[in-house]
Amino acid sequence: MNEAFSSPSELYDLVRLTLRLSRRFLSALDEPLEAALGLNTKELLVLAAVMDGADTPGTVAARQKLPAPTVTRIVTKLVGQGLVERVTDPGDLRRQRLRLTPQGEATRGRTRATAQDIVDAHFGALPAEHVGAALAALKALEADLKPAPSAREALA
Repeated sequence: MNEAFSSPSELYDLVRLTLRLSRRFLSALDEPLEAALGLNTKELLVLAAVMDGADTPGTVAARQKLPAPTVTRIVTKLVGQGLVERVTDPGDLRRQRLRLTPQGEATRGRTRATAQDIVDAHFGALPAEHVGAALAALKALEADLKPAPSAREALA
């Protein structure tokens, strides 16, 4: 085995630890976010995808790695709360485009500030050097995991 690569055991441990930490982070965030904003973390992921330009339920589902029926249910809730609106695509009347409402835009700023307050309350005592090192390592791993651009993307 080439020593330049991680062992299968180390990779497995990395995945397990990442999943365990992810569950812990979500557990700390979910209830306080729902209490403060009326939205849980999955709903906020869908809202964030629309904020970031995903304008169809299928695009949101693909971007957030969520099942299409889950996204449809969440979009319906966000529409009901006045945060997102469905707009018929003039080029294809069967297709619905998603767009933030002014209330959805206002929620964008409140979401980040609220989430930062919750994170600080739960995890603010972590040593800064550990947080910085973990953040740098995770960013490097994320960059390594990104797939190579397709031929179409490379030419764009």
